[in-house]
Amino acid sequence: MSATAEAPRFNTDRPAEVRSAPRWSRLAYVVRELPRAIARLAPELLVPRGGRVLDYGCADLPYRHLLPDDADYVPADIPGNPQALVEVLPDGTLPLPGDSFDAVLSTQVLEHVQDPGTYLSECFRVIRPGGRMLLSTHGIMVWHPDPVDHWRWTSGGLRHAVEQAGFEVVRFEGVVGLMATGLQLVQDGAIYSMPRLLRKPFAFVMQWLIAVADRLQSAENRRMNALVFALIAEKPQ
Repeated sequence: MSATAEAPRFNTDRPAEVRSAPRWSRLAYVVRELPRAIARLAPELLVPRGGRVLDYGCADLPYRHLLPDDADYVPADIPGNPQALVEVLPDGTLPLPGDSFDAVLSTQVLEHVQDPGTYLSECFRVIRPGGRMLLSTHGIMVWHPDPVDHWRWTSGGLRHAVEQAGFEVVRFEGVVGLMATGLQLVQDGAIYSMPRLLRKPFAFVMQWLIAVADRLQSAENRRMNALVFALIAEKPQ
């Protein structure tokens, strides 16, 4: 973020389809699959007993339950989120000391920040050597401001950005493969030109097709091209 630009504020009026996903939601499949991917990766944060975890861009704390009960959990977000204990400063940095957390959780945040390099550098700065970050963000996806939406990544581009910040990527996954993503984009391109009464039935059918198509994709295929990417990265000792 530029220090002279007005920092975005948290959107407390988030779309209902993002908070929950009935089967007729246009995002039903990814909203179901992404938490499953995060749940698979969360144990690889290796949070020690009583360890400190920063949820950097915490929203409504959707993944707190995946962390140890005794963890010192610190939610952080841009101004306006009542769930956050720490507010991101206007220049995109955190009012927190370096090497002070065992892990950072960052889910669907990187695409919304004004300066991904600053954001990732802050993740690296606050993690202790040997600590880990769980990060997910968009690969191929339509624009969705919450409250802003700036970035998309290829698999190689995301790895590069994370490694440029100093991390070593230890696990990398794709969520919703290329064939299913193509169907998702077709659905999103067509749905709002339809009469309102047809949108839910259309989304229901498309989300079923997306689920079927995604079962035909290998894990390696998803790592190369996906709607969403998720990874575990480590700060070297």
